[in-house]
Amino acid sequence: HLGELDEALTFEEFLKADADYAALFNHRPTLIAHDLHPDMQATRHALGRAAREKIPAIGVQHHHAHLAACLGENLWPGDDGPVAGIVLDGLGLGPDGIIWGGELLVGGYGGFHRATGLLPAPLAGGDRASREPWRNALVRLDQAGLGDLADRLFALKPRAAVRAAVAAGLNAPLTSSAGRLFDAVAACLGLCSDVQSYEGEAAMRLEALADGAAETPYPFGERDGLIDPAPMFQALAQDLGGVDAGRIAARFHAGLARVFAHRARALVTSGAARAVALSGGCFQNLHLLDLVM
Repeated sequence: HLGELDEALTFEEFLKADADYAALFNHRPTLIAHDLHPDMQATRHALGRAAREKIPAIGVQHHHAHLAACLGENLWPGDDGPVAGIVLDGLGLGPDGIIWGGELLVGGYGGFHRATGLLPAPLAGGDRASREPWRNALVRLDQAGLGDLADRLFALKPRAAVRAAVAAGLNAPLTSSAGRLFDAVAACLGLCSDVQSYEGEAAMRLEALADGAAETPYPFGERDGLIDPAPMFQALAQDLGGVDAGRIAARFHAGLARVFAHRARALVTSGAARAVALSGGCFQNLHLLDLVM
């Protein structure tokens, strides 16, 4: 892994590594797979190279790739039936044009369908929302009918401007990202709510804050067949100021783990899936992984 390909020097090293490994292994690709997002540097590179070398290119949905990679790593037979894939990460373009990231998929190597996922929320400010957790907290609290709490927690932030942009749909694409949900909860607890100094900082600090003790999970709801975090934020709001922040973090972890695990297990018990696969960057969170298992 070389790093962010939007950085010119990193992309240059990527091209060198690609050429070096191709020469080392005498590799001649006959097909190039790429992410669905058209603006990713890797996608632009893949499509450009495919055109130059006159070979086909195929788009693969980000979270289907996560699922298929987990199956391949564990030597799952291709003819052994579909699995339920809990795929939780930051951002990946979905086939419906929404930026996915909190998904329960059913499928295998060749295809998939989405069983459910997190109810989307606007990514206020686009890429800025990935760096500034308070933006994710603002939109999720507003969704949950807790705008007054957002006003108190983020009194010094340009809330009116962000809300106006969200209402107008300006630079506010919808996302079901679990990573951004972690950011929102972390910001409610005052964890690097202004800006993250590195990717995943808010989520890592939230994991560290969760004390690991068995806690009553926060409830999640359901809306339009999707997992709705609004009841979780409403319960969190009642705990703020009166319950230790570590317990709040632990209850969030437990609630998120339970809602996805129960739905995945239901798919297996109903016969719709043969096993459960876990993938995505959020499962680097060992506390979340243990709870889901």
